[in-house]
Amino acid sequence: MRNAHTLWELVASMAIISTVIAVAAPPIAHARDRAAVHAAVAALRVTLASARNIALTRAASAVVTFDSAPPAISVVVNREIVLRQLLTGDFRAHLSATRDTIRFGPTGRAFGASNTTLILRAGSAADTITVSRVGRVR
Repeated sequence: MRNAHTLWELVASMAIISTVIAVAAPPIAHARDRAAVHAAVAALRVTLASARNIALTRAASAVVTFDSAPPAISVVVNREIVLRQLLTGDFRAHLSATRDTIRFGPTGRAFGASNTTLILRAGSAADTITVSRVGRVR
C-alpha cells in the first residue's frame, strides 16, 4: 500500500484544476461587473428621485450635476450641496452623460433634461438611464 501520489498524478490534478479555474473566471468577472453597474444604477435612480423630492418639499429648484472624474452626482439647492453620491469604491463605475446638469423645478418637473441619457460602465457591463422632460427616470 502506498501513502503518497506520484508526480504525474499531482501534475494531472493541477492541470484539471487550472482548466476549471480558467473556464470559470471570465463569467465570474462579468457577473461582478454587472453587479457593480446594477448597484450604481440603483444609487443613481435613488439620487435622482431624492433630488426631485427635495425640489418638491422645499419648493425650490434642485440642480443635479454629473461629474465624470471622479464619478459623482451632486444635488445642489440654493447654492448648497444637499446630497453627494460617489460612484467609486464598491461601485467601480464610470459615468458619462449627454448633459452635465438637470434642474428639477419646484413642481418636480425637470428642466434641461430633454431625454438626458446617463451611461454607467464597469468592466464589460454597461447600463443606460434616461431622464425625460417630466422628470421620469427609466
